[in-house]
Amino acid sequence: MTDYQAEARPGWLASPLGSRLNLAIGALALLFTLGVFGNVVWDAYRSNTKDKSGVKRIIAKRWNERTLVFPVEGADRAGRRALFDVVVLTKDYGWVRGSTTELEKFDRRLSPDDIQTEVLAPQLRQGLGSARGLIAVGLASQEGAVEREEQRGGLRAERIAQWVREALGGDVPMWTLNLGRYIEPCLECEDADTSWQRPFIVIAVRKADDGTHISEALADAMSDTINLPSPDRYSTFAFAKYKK
Repeated sequence: MTDYQAEARPGWLASPLGSRLNLAIGALALLFTLGVFGNVVWDAYRSNTKDKSGVKRIIAKRWNERTLVFPVEGADRAGRRALFDVVVLTKDYGWVRGSTTELEKFDRRLSPDDIQTEVLAPQLRQGLGSARGLIAVGLASQEGAVEREEQRGGLRAERIAQWVREALGGDVPMWTLNLGRYIEPCLECEDADTSWQRPFIVIAVRKADDGTHISEALADAMSDTINLPSPDRYSTFAFAKYKK
């Protein structure tokens, strides 16, 4: 028996009050241990989702077999924060090269009915319908002159906004974001079964602090990401209210 045990047994720590105190101390020790363990797990998670340069890899979830959802969070210049879901069709789907009105699956061009039933499927409509706001994203691949491709990106954003508005109605606030032309080659731009040259993208605003500058918070959220269209890999970041 240790000196500590010999002294503790006959004393007040052996009383009911002492027993309760021991239980309280044990509970606090357990909470402390769990807190330390949680921090270790979180640090390990963050280290696995960032490389040494700080570039982030966003872990996706799925709404259905063709829709990936990347949750991201960012802050505007005043520090006000917003949470977004970046909704992307898998790499099987994308814009027809050179088109601002047509999507394709592999080499099959989708009809307007295909877009409403296959692209804007029930799971996607349900997920977008619960958003506080929606952002239709237009972008273009690296072929062609920057000015022409930026114009193309703007028209694609307008087209997506139109499709989504037709599917969901006019109750949810809508913006457009034109990222312009893809300008920086990226070795992992098709990571997680996604094509980042000219994909179909809609962004749902989930939460935002009062007064948040949405475009600034979104630019921050998407910056330095390895498997999302980071703004520094595109030629512009033109954010506007959709009024149609």
